[in-house]
Amino acid sequence: MLETEQCNDDLQAAIKDGTVFIRINGRGSFKIAAPLKQFVAKVVAQQPISMVVIDLEECIGMDSTFMGSIAGLAGRLKKNNQSLELINLSEKNTQLLKTLGVDQVLSFYSDTHGHQLNAQKTNAMPVDPLSQKEMAEQALQAHEDLVQISDENLPKFKQVIDLLKEDVARFN
Repeated sequence: MLETEQCNDDLQAAIKDGTVFIRINGRGSFKIAAPLKQFVAKVVAQQPISMVVIDLEECIGMDSTFMGSIAGLAGRLKKNNQSLELINLSEKNTQLLKTLGVDQVLSFYSDTHGHQLNAQKTNAMPVDPLSQKEMAEQALQAHEDLVQISDENLPKFKQVIDLLKEDVARFN
């Protein structure tokens, strides 16, 4: 069953003219947050990139780890004069991002915002399972990023952050 879930939540990517295009199929979750960040970091280190565009047309939902991860990624890109845009958001996903204040740190749109994604040939990105320690570290960083975005997120995630810190310490 886990294998089937893994196949349903996948990332497709293409790079063209200094822009990284990524499609999220299925859920934007903790399972794909780390591979997404690792892929973007690798591409940015290898070639000049001005923008990362994440297409959420086929994204059926997002968890807080995924949302915190893309918020943190947007902040890191901005420091290097690069940008992150989310496109083709459903009303549900838009509301999720606004609820956690992610709309304060990145741009997102309900349409393609001028990006011709259908013209991009994409390749599947591998979604390798993370170790328990890596999952805890990823989730901790994502939730700390959410708290940095909005003080209103602290009461929502304080208990989660405390538990994740305990997990990380236990693995060290």
